[in-house]
Amino acid sequence: MDELSVGIDGDGIAVVTIDRPEKRNAMTLAMWRRMAEISGELDANPEVRVVILTGSGGYFCAGADISEFATVRDTPERGAIYEEATAAAENGLHGISKPTIAAIDGFCVGGGLGLATCCDFRVAGPDARFGIPAARLGIVYALGETSRLIDVVGPIGAKRILFSGEIFGRERAASMGLVDEAADGAALPAARAFAASMAGNAPLSLSGAKFVVNAIAAGRGHAEEARIDELCLAAIGSDDYAEGRAAFTEKRPPRFQGR
Repeated sequence: MDELSVGIDGDGIAVVTIDRPEKRNAMTLAMWRRMAEISGELDANPEVRVVILTGSGGYFCAGADISEFATVRDTPERGAIYEEATAAAENGLHGISKPTIAAIDGFCVGGGLGLATCCDFRVAGPDARFGIPAARLGIVYALGETSRLIDVVGPIGAKRILFSGEIFGRERAASMGLVDEAADGAALPAARAFAASMAGNAPLSLSGAKFVVNAIAAGRGHAEEARIDELCLAAIGSDDYAEGRAAFTEKRPPRFQGR
């Protein structure tokens, strides 16, 4: 069985499942590399409207599989190769132009929390547990993953998470901004419902809004102004804009095609 699987339903909601429950869905080097490939495939697939990342067996992801570090991360040279793979996976997930949701049950720690902060939203079940134990392993988090953590919880929250290495529950995670929606039960059904609220909207509007918001949040709004103007004009000239106007006039649900 593949340790990373993808399913796409008729509404264009793609679910990426980390499927290694015997290891609490810990990521191997091969899995980091595959995650980068999957992100690119989903971003390029016009049928995909929203992406959900989740784990199997009651866990989201316990981070990197430390048991393989003795062979794949035991020297600075091999460590650099490993870090390139994790960065490619996280950057690929973060760079998907469509809305992304992490559906979190159980452990979401270390690199698992890194993956969750790459997503636009995080939906957590009651037993979700969060943390980054890097300080207990002699690891320093790199620029990209630390920047994304700061984007979600702010500098003080990031320091608390990184300095303490503490594992904490959903309530504290929500108070820090790590959880956007608390599910009554398992996270995936709640994440699917959340995804469905977006999947029927115009894909060009969603991807355009994501680009603009991310650019502003990163302090690149003015630098990307020309690209933002292009996105706005392209939307006005799109078939979806015409369909949205027609559906509003005819009082029916729009049927957007993403073009």
